[in-house]
Amino acid sequence: MRFSLTRHRRDDGLVTLALAGDVDLDAVDALGSAIQDALHTPDRIAVVVDLARVTFLDCAGIGALVAGRNTAVSRGHRYTVVNPQRQVRRVLELTGVFTALTGRHPEPAPVAGRAARSHRSRRHRDDQRVAATPSSAGAYASPHR
Repeated sequence: MRFSLTRHRRDDGLVTLALAGDVDLDAVDALGSAIQDALHTPDRIAVVVDLARVTFLDCAGIGALVAGRNTAVSRGHRYTVVNPQRQVRRVLELTGVFTALTGRHPEPAPVAGRAARSHRSRRHRDDQRVAATPSSAGAYASPHR
């Protein structure tokens, strides 16, 4: 999907950049410029980057988002990335920048509790079954080998 960016300014010093489409190498210059412009405007104290309509985010896009955060921190501005959808959120979490960009901690991955427990239980039962099998002339194979 083609990249687009909409800029919203409020009188209280908040700039919201609403992104849509693929944030990739082709879009990174426009994104980086928009973020830096918003942060270098004298009366701006906060920038929000809204990813609600972003369908793809690559390392170039992540780099632009992180560079924006670093500029904001150095200038004493607030900077927040909001509304990453599932796939984009996962990329941010995997690259380790989710918390720095959003100010939130990633949600723990779902635990495959039943599957993991039943696998362990089955393995334990198999170990018991093998251990209970009499060894005929040492030909019994231990599951621990």
